[in-house]
Amino acid sequence: MTWKQNGIRHDTKNNRVRLSKGANHKEHPRAWEYILVEYETRPGVEVENLQQVRAVYDQAKERWELHLVCKDEIETPDAPGNETAGIDLGISNFAAVAYSTEDADLYPGNRLKQDGYYFPKEIAKCDDSGGDRATRLHHKWSERRTHFFHSLAKHIVERCVEKGVGRINVGDLAGVRENENGESKNWGKHGNLDLHGWAFDGFTSILEYKAKVAGIEVVEVSERDTSKTCCVCGKEDDSQRVERGLYVCEECDAAFNADVNGAENIRLDINDESNSESAPSLGGDRSTGWLAQPGVYLHDLSRGFQPRTEVVDCKP
Repeated sequence: MTWKQNGIRHDTKNNRVRLSKGANHKEHPRAWEYILVEYETRPGVEVENLQQVRAVYDQAKERWELHLVCKDEIETPDAPGNETAGIDLGISNFAAVAYSTEDADLYPGNRLKQDGYYFPKEIAKCDDSGGDRATRLHHKWSERRTHFFHSLAKHIVERCVEKGVGRINVGDLAGVRENENGESKNWGKHGNLDLHGWAFDGFTSILEYKAKVAGIEVVEVSERDTSKTCCVCGKEDDSQRVERGLYVCEECDAAFNADVNGAENIRLDINDESNSESAPSLGGDRSTGWLAQPGVYLHDLSRGFQPRTEVVDCKP
């Protein structure tokens, strides 16, 4: 349950918060009824600019907790550098990141897909879809997804800081679930589960504020033709993506990871006519090996994202 500002009265002198019960929970809609909460803070911590109050059930401790959400202004640091990174968001690989330093990372979405299959099945087994067990499963599913997004955004921002990135280009996926007529796309039974459970917009919001704290700008750019255009020579052809994870260019004979190719085109922002780098070309003696063999990071519930060789996967 969430209380917004119009339902909150904050007494900063006595460390108390008064929460309105709401018309639906009062004996009479106009009755003067509220919940009075007293709180204690650590030394040196003050609760100011209170924006929201959330009631959250802690399953491990079997108790309800109130989370106070405050607005705090921080000084944005200077950008770590002038380089640009590109992020291609997907389903099989939730994110592919290309850097201008001849380096790329892949973040598989296996854990999200596993949860996307596991939790709906378990919820469907519940006798009452609104019962306690179903509610706990929904809550756990949401927590795991949010934890994945925060861990991923944090890891990408840390990698960008290491590489002197001052700007992150992210593919704009607005309208990805609808066709030209505004109707929902049909990708089959499993494809629809993946597509409609794909919370790319929630992840982008998390990435934006984490990047801002590090002084990095996040810009949404057009994804048009980025998956079918060769980032080496600029050849555009749907048939060049011969398999889900393989892109082979018939023009320049380059072969590399398809998602990294999309991320590099997003980094170059090939649809921006004013961009001097808009025509894909690695040029010079720049190698293409990094396009074929990106680093792969898997999500560990306790340690966040780790190189693939260091992670032991576990079931929900």
